[in-house]
Amino acid sequence: MRVTPFDEMDRLLGGMRRSMMGEGGYDFGRDINVRLDTDSEGYVLHADLPGFEKEEIDLRYDDERLTIRAVHEMSDDYETSSRRVHETVRIPGDLTVDGIEARYHNGVLEVHLPTESDTESEGGHRIDID
Repeated sequence: MRVTPFDEMDRLLGGMRRSMMGEGGYDFGRDINVRLDTDSEGYVLHADLPGFEKEEIDLRYDDERLTIRAVHEMSDDYETSSRRVHETVRIPGDLTVDGIEARYHNGVLEVHLPTESDTESEGGHRIDID
């Protein structure tokens, strides 16, 4: 089996993701594009979710992890199908859980995750999307 330079790049990038996120890290996957940036208040996550309605997206924060799940059902006269995505992103540091805000517009989910909180959330925290 011949190894191409692209195979080697995929292997190296996967190793970099795992080392940056620690053991048990995650891979953003290839279904949706996810980007986590920092700003003056904490973190801002952008996820491309084209084709979903806001009501089809379930967004939760629990145990330093932000989980995005979405299901879009499609049907016509002949068949029914669905598109599903599931991504989990580790958010390092203490967050102000009550200050988390999310917006969904034109297929892009934007989540603001403010840091520096002394509060803890038990059982996870469901985030409403505006």
